[in-house]
Amino acid sequence: MEITRVIKSPVLTEKSNDALGKNVYTFEVDWAANKFQIKRAVEFIFKVKVLSVNTLKVDKQPKSLGRYHGFTNKYKKAFVKLAEGYTISFYPQEEEKQDKAKVEKEKAEAAKAEKEKTAEKEAKLAEKIAAKKAKKSSVAKEKEEK
Repeated sequence: MEITRVIKSPVLTEKSNDALGKNVYTFEVDWAANKFQIKRAVEFIFKVKVLSVNTLKVDKQPKSLGRYHGFTNKYKKAFVKLAEGYTISFYPQEEEKQDKAKVEKEKAEAAKAEKEKTAEKEAKLAEKIAAKKAKKSSVAKEKEEK
């Protein structure tokens, strides 16, 4: 089976969102895919390190809409646990916001460091000026005393 055909879609429910805190991501996968194929597909597509894969087969269920009777589709869920430090972003806008926030934070830190440097330079200059004034005043006092 092709790696790109193993994962069909992410499962985004309240329960799966709660599992994101434990670094567990839920995907709907091909019915015939095994855990090894799922692990390889997630690592290849999302460039992450997978620790474990648990699977669950959901059978078809009878559904009716008015006088029409039918069944839901059967599918397979995969619960993929990632290694620490790895994440998968399902929402590209969220990732862009995080990147922008990171860039702004770095700019703020750079500006803060720049301010500290200028304040340090100003303090050194103030010390030099004070030392020169003190020296001039002491020289002037010596001249007056003579």
